[in-house]
Amino acid sequence: MSSGRLIRILRSASFRLPLLYAVLFILSAGALFVTVYWTATAAMQSDMSAVLRSEAYQLAEVHRRSGLSGLADQITRRINFRTRGPIFYLLQAPNRRVVVGNLPGMPPVEGSIDFIPQREAPEADIDRSKLMGFGLTLPDGSFLLVAQDSTRLTDMQHAIVRAFFWSSGLALLLAIAGGAVLGANFLRRIDTITRTSRAIMEGDLSARIPVRGTHDEIDQLVSSLNAMLARIQQLMDGLRQVSSDIAHDLRTPLGRLRQQLEDARERATSTADYEAATDAAIEEADSLLETFSALLRIAQVEAGAQKSGFADFDLSDLLSSLGETYTPVAEDAEHPLEVQIDSGVRLIGDRQLFAQLVSNLLENALRHTPAGTKLSLRLRKQETGFELEVADNGPGIPTIEHDKVFDRFYRLDRSRSTSGSGLGLAMVKAIAGLHGLTIRLEDARPGLRVVLQTANQTAR
Repeated sequence: MSSGRLIRILRSASFRLPLLYAVLFILSAGALFVTVYWTATAAMQSDMSAVLRSEAYQLAEVHRRSGLSGLADQITRRINFRTRGPIFYLLQAPNRRVVVGNLPGMPPVEGSIDFIPQREAPEADIDRSKLMGFGLTLPDGSFLLVAQDSTRLTDMQHAIVRAFFWSSGLALLLAIAGGAVLGANFLRRIDTITRTSRAIMEGDLSARIPVRGTHDEIDQLVSSLNAMLARIQQLMDGLRQVSSDIAHDLRTPLGRLRQQLEDARERATSTADYEAATDAAIEEADSLLETFSALLRIAQVEAGAQKSGFADFDLSDLLSSLGETYTPVAEDAEHPLEVQIDSGVRLIGDRQLFAQLVSNLLENALRHTPAGTKLSLRLRKQETGFELEVADNGPGIPTIEHDKVFDRFYRLDRSRSTSGSGLGLAMVKAIAGLHGLTIRLEDARPGLRVVLQTANQTAR
């Protein structure tokens, strides 16, 4: 591993985070260590003190029954046989003379005491270790001391300290190793994201960041980034498509406008001729302005700029009003319109844009179907939202053309003789996408059915 990569791993958040947790663990373990150390020491001291106290009072009872000589005999037997483990005894007469015991003489002390035996020439069984004792003055003035080596307590304390340091060191080493592994893995994923970003900056908009399928935070971030990249690619493709469509589809009306103006300049001989040419040029210019306005509205809708105007509105009421408005218009055009609207359907969205969506569908059906064609507008309430349908029994659209009719400026051959710019269905698709709706075309046999459904819970 190169030094540069090692430095990157050490600086990565995925390395620092386990290390931080390890430090916090050690601090917590330190607090636990202090508690265990203090509690265990106190418990063992209490236990040793209770044993010595019990031993001393048992011997005091022997003194009460058998006197000083009987007590001396009992202590001698206990020293010789060590029935109670490594316990030390001292029995002094009232004049401080040592009667029996394996401890040197000392001034009488009442109760618990910690001391180190003082002897000029220590015996083999008495070392210089610290002892814990319990002293008792007997009724005849003699002094009894029972003691026990404190080494067990010290050993226990040392064992607790060693266990703490070993566990802390192991935790720190595991944290460093785990941090290094996590850091290297994290850097590999970051490098993958970086390479994909550079590929996109170099012009490959189809590049995507691979998802591992672990469903962790990085995978969720990668999924969001991929969705964003797909959206950017879609917008860029749309921009290129618009530029291409403008170049091809608006060249004809612009050429026609120029030709009209040239004809007026070369052939007009009267004021009436100039006025007619001007009126025709203005009409052509208005048509071009309407086309550009429609393109601008589609771009705004696709960019989501209209979402700031979203509000809850009654979709059933809106479609009922549109049905009442278009019924006489359709009858005048010899297109009977059937309206079936379920009540109580509401939608969170832009009421004006949605009215334009439905109007575009109805006007598209009126414009591109022959007289006598029956139209229908239906809204059906469903468990997950609603289904909106605009249908006719006219000539329909070939299945192969279903996806193409939503492209800007796309028009069927039989529709080129009618007015329009080929942007109506593109606007419908943009508004549907803005409201989270799916849109599809179906063969009504005969005719065409346009169906919009809620893709999420935007309707209720």
